[in-house]
Amino acid sequence: MKALLLLKIRLMKDNFTLYIIMIAMSLVIAGVFGNSMGGTYKPTIAVIDEDLSVSSSEVINHLSADHGFNVKLLTVEEAMTAVTGRDVIAAVVLKDQFYAVENGIEIIQTRETVETYQLSNVLQNEITLIRNIMALDTRATDIISAEVPGVDVAKLSHDIKTTYVAHWDAKKPISWQLGLFEAENALTGNLSMHYIVGMTLFFVTYSLMFTVGDILEDKRLHTLDRMLVSPSTRIHMLSANLICAMIIGSIQIAVMVLAGQYLFGVDWGSQILLIIGIGILYIFVMTALSLFVVSLMKTMAQLGAVSPIVLTGMGMLGGCMWPLEIITSKALLTIANFTPHKWAISAIEGIVVTGKIDQATITSVSVLLIMGIAYLIMGERVLYFKSLKDN
Repeated sequence: MKALLLLKIRLMKDNFTLYIIMIAMSLVIAGVFGNSMGGTYKPTIAVIDEDLSVSSSEVINHLSADHGFNVKLLTVEEAMTAVTGRDVIAAVVLKDQFYAVENGIEIIQTRETVETYQLSNVLQNEITLIRNIMALDTRATDIISAEVPGVDVAKLSHDIKTTYVAHWDAKKPISWQLGLFEAENALTGNLSMHYIVGMTLFFVTYSLMFTVGDILEDKRLHTLDRMLVSPSTRIHMLSANLICAMIIGSIQIAVMVLAGQYLFGVDWGSQILLIIGIGILYIFVMTALSLFVVSLMKTMAQLGAVSPIVLTGMGMLGGCMWPLEIITSKALLTIANFTPHKWAISAIEGIVVTGKIDQATITSVSVLLIMGIAYLIMGERVLYFKSLKDN
């Protein structure tokens, strides 16, 4: 076992270029996605103001000053041209009395993105704020007017609205803060962190798959036949391949944490070791999955054709390319539960946000562990029965 492991480690230098490329690609793509959807990036939107009121002006100012959008006031024709030409990510139509009617705000877009999803949530929050102010203004004005005859109703209404807005940020209800906090974490809180995690977890799978795939190369070169007549057992040979793959994967996870902190400014919090531990557990799961996929293949050529389809599909469904919070299809969200990527990202982001192990983290870790054991058993059994058939 020890001799086989040392041999596999020495042979890892043949794939050294592949490992470097995978690490570099994860960092480059994470940087591109993170900077384009977070940081100093400000998406541009067109606004068509049909209401032309103080309320619509305040909404437009909030979009620009508080929520980080570049706002262009355009006509309907200009906005449609800007949307189709992709000069803006979307056009927002503020209809007459938009805050008081159903579907008072319309978003025109060519496709749904993280930014347009965020924009929709922001506009809904703005409508809620306006309605709350108006309801409070009406009730407070009626009560005070009845108690203080001759009061200046216009000035009173203005003071009520000004006071409400001034204290809104400092005195939001706790339940509202929690809901907003979770939404920002998923979509806009730190996209750099999501993409550095997602892209690393995605690209590390290729390194794992082709490292475990050395089993097929050993079989082609008849190296496996010579190993079988040695004192080493089949379990020893499998273990040597799997341990080497996990070493490579663990190095990439460590690079992810260091690059995230020092290159992308990601604040991992106080539980870095726990994050690395979850990453290593994910490496175990994907190594076991790689063994299962390799066990179904006959040659490296087959593995090279099948693995991109399997790994890319699982990465996309598991949320490596984009946050799952923007997905509305229940079917896709259900399928995502069968990918290790989804549970690993959920566990890591949960640790970063809360700084502790909660029930959601325990669930994610448990699912990963069950997946890893299941794939490992299936892969080993398939290889065993194929070896019986070949002999």
